[in-house]
Amino acid sequence: IILVGITGAGKSATGNTILGRDAFRSEMSSASVTENCKKQKQNIGDRKILVIDTPGIFGSITGNEMTKQIKKCVEMSVPGPHAFLLVIRIGRFTPEERNAVKWIQENFGEDASMYTIVLFTHADQLKGKHLDEYIGENSDLLGLIETCRNRYLAFNNEERNDRTQVKKLLEKIDTMVEWNRGRYYTNEMFQTAQQNIKLKKYAKNAALGLGIVGGATCVGVAAAPGWIWKISKCMNSLCKHCFFICIYMTLIIIIKK
Repeated sequence: IILVGITGAGKSATGNTILGRDAFRSEMSSASVTENCKKQKQNIGDRKILVIDTPGIFGSITGNEMTKQIKKCVEMSVPGPHAFLLVIRIGRFTPEERNAVKWIQENFGEDASMYTIVLFTHADQLKGKHLDEYIGENSDLLGLIETCRNRYLAFNNEERNDRTQVKKLLEKIDTMVEWNRGRYYTNEMFQTAQQNIKLKKYAKNAALGLGIVGGATCVGVAAAPGWIWKISKCMNSLCKHCFFICIYMTLIIIIKK
């Protein structure tokens, strides 16, 4: 299980609740308490659970360092995690959280949604309101839940002794693993996502270099990453300069169309 989310969402506290002990440092802070990926194991019932805590997205570390930490957490879970818990605090779904969700989707790739459960912390803040009602009040939040195949639940980390919430989580993970036929998120999926980010960046730079403007042309450029990706698979063994030329030529072809 890999915990992801912004600083202050309650990732470390959630990890402690799952494991039933103070495995990760957890405290109220405006800066990320967790600066490096950390993993802890615990026997729960008849199986061993591995939980990996990650630094808060948009916290005290840079974007490049965060990418390195995410890569590290995937490697720490070899052969790969069965579940990502996207931790979101109950309350207003802020622009920072929206951007964090976008960052996670881009950096882990589309495949990650098949292994993701949205976990809301501070369930006591619902104050009697049903979780479904809370989610339905925000279209962005509702869209996120749908992307994650409607897998979600709420935790109250102040009630760590209430093991029923952990039981429900593990049941959801079991159902998800069964739905995925026992497969897990792989390092190859992560590398593909990172490659796509680079390709989009190259395409954008190439487009800027061509001075591309205009509505019709922009549509062509928006479609470019898919074309570039197909060609790039044949170009992996060539030098970066040749690869860039390939992207450049592909954009020209698309523009002419």
